[in-house]
Amino acid sequence: MPSFSFRAKLLLAMMLVVAGGGVTTLLITQRHVRHTFERAYQLQFRRQVDFFSSLQESRLEATREQCLRLAQSEAVVKALSAAEPDVAALYNLANAEFGETGGPGRGGPRGPGSAPGGRRSRVSFHRFVNAEGSPLLPQEGQGGRRFSAALRARIESQAQFFTAAITSSATQQIAYLAAELETNELGSVRFSGLRSRPSNQAGSPGERGPIFQEVIVTKVLAADGVRPLGALILGLPMPDLVPQPPSEDRGAPATNVSSGIRAGMLYRGHLYANPSVIPDVMADQLADAVQANLARTSNSPAEFNWKFAGELQRVFYQCMNPGSVFPPAHQVCVLSMADAERERFQIRLKIAGTSLGVFIGAMIFSLVLSRGLAAPVQRLTAGAHEVAKGNLEVRLPVRSTDEIGRLTMAFNEMTEGLALKEKYRTVLNLVADEKVAHQLIHGEIALGGELREISVLFCDIRGFTAHTQNMPPAEVIEMLNEHMTALTAVVKPHHGVLDKFVGDLLMAVFGAPVHHANDAANAARCALALLAAREELNRTSRHQLAVGIGVATGTVVAGCMGSAERMNYTVLGERVNLASRLCSIAGPGEVLVDEATLAKLGTRAQAEPKGAVELKGFKTPVSVFRLRSVQEF
Repeated sequence: MPSFSFRAKLLLAMMLVVAGGGVTTLLITQRHVRHTFERAYQLQFRRQVDFFSSLQESRLEATREQCLRLAQSEAVVKALSAAEPDVAALYNLANAEFGETGGPGRGGPRGPGSAPGGRRSRVSFHRFVNAEGSPLLPQEGQGGRRFSAALRARIESQAQFFTAAITSSATQQIAYLAAELETNELGSVRFSGLRSRPSNQAGSPGERGPIFQEVIVTKVLAADGVRPLGALILGLPMPDLVPQPPSEDRGAPATNVSSGIRAGMLYRGHLYANPSVIPDVMADQLADAVQANLARTSNSPAEFNWKFAGELQRVFYQCMNPGSVFPPAHQVCVLSMADAERERFQIRLKIAGTSLGVFIGAMIFSLVLSRGLAAPVQRLTAGAHEVAKGNLEVRLPVRSTDEIGRLTMAFNEMTEGLALKEKYRTVLNLVADEKVAHQLIHGEIALGGELREISVLFCDIRGFTAHTQNMPPAEVIEMLNEHMTALTAVVKPHHGVLDKFVGDLLMAVFGAPVHHANDAANAARCALALLAAREELNRTSRHQLAVGIGVATGTVVAGCMGSAERMNYTVLGERVNLASRLCSIAGPGEVLVDEATLAKLGTRAQAEPKGAVELKGFKTPVSVFRLRSVQEF
């Protein structure tokens, strides 16, 4: 891996920070712009939907009420209740209520509903069906005009839906029809409602494609109010979903100048829309896209992104007759995202340009800053080289309070610590334990001796001579090093001080030079832990050894003893000799303690008395106890 200088690393870090900031800003800004546009689109979609909903409500409210009055009238119920329904009476009643109408698109009288602006809604047709959903056709001279063959086919194709509507619990339902208009029915009538694209089939110049109809289906019940007799079907032409251009500019493309939203109605896989708003190719592909989304999710309303001719579009749709037994019709709105994409692209360019300028400025600033930082870094490097040579007295001047200043202070503290550790190492050549060395360095231990009440522990290998008599010296040393390493790791956690190693014997002191509460308990627990450590070591070591341990408690002389060139911190006294004698008579895996130690442990210790034992150097027998366990204090 290549090695970089401090200045190069600083420059690289600054560039990464600037680049990261620029990328982060770009992402956040893009996300904000996208969310802003999405909120604006949702608001526009909602306004469009609300506009159409209010338009639909205003058109249908009065008409639905009048359909309901007519369907519940005694005359209609009587005409439909007869064994042979009185078709002439039905259509005379309907003509009187709504005016005489022909097939869809004919210029009959307007119905009772009112469109926005005070214009009354045009009724395309009104028909009756019996309880089986079959249309009741008026004869010539019986009221009503000829029933359009195309309209009749449309109604008959949905007979099962009319039957379901008649047998459902709802009194009224909204349905939609796309009724084919015949050329001879059009005459000079200009239909201003929603229509599909012009037919590609040959025909007369005035021929047009399917007209989209909104239908109110009102159930007619018998006098008992339960048994269905049939239904009244009233058709209204569907208005355009987007504003039309002024009459003098009808040849220009129609767009919603307030929002740019194009709209149409999806019904049975066909998108019905003004062809000047949604062209042929776009309508076909949009219908496929909405149907695919409907197959994935049943949510309504819903929206998704869609691409047409390489341009991103946002599509919104909602069902216009939810809960109806008739085929669903969906209002579809589509809005181009091209402006949003262009704006996001412009924002990306601006942010990229700004980031580039900041990047260049940061590079210049970093070059200047790196010069000011190079000098203290070079001094730190030179100081580190001095420390590597063994010069622990080196100190660097602290000239600032920033990170470099704190780093220099840390360097000085490090060299002081290294110098202190060197002193520790020198003292540790004279003493056996680092705690003793620490107190000697800080003057906490006076040269000579002092009386201390302590506990002393001796640990010896049983049968060491017999075990090692034929063993090579190197192997003996290896075995002892392994043994003493494992046991030393046990002594220190119990606040013990390793006094010395004598061959296979370990001596530890508890209570000097530092006194701890319950030193006797620490010594007793350490003795049991030494047995456990040796047993654990026997599971993995090729040398199977057993130890015996003796512990005694009492007053001894503790201090530094030896010569001016070589000193040793140790303890002397009758209690030390007693611990040594107890260790010598302890069997493999035994911990023997004296009466004073057991008294310190109190009821927390479990011990087995071994009686009074005569020991070398003691005039009277000594009470000895075999320690079993010690509870935590």
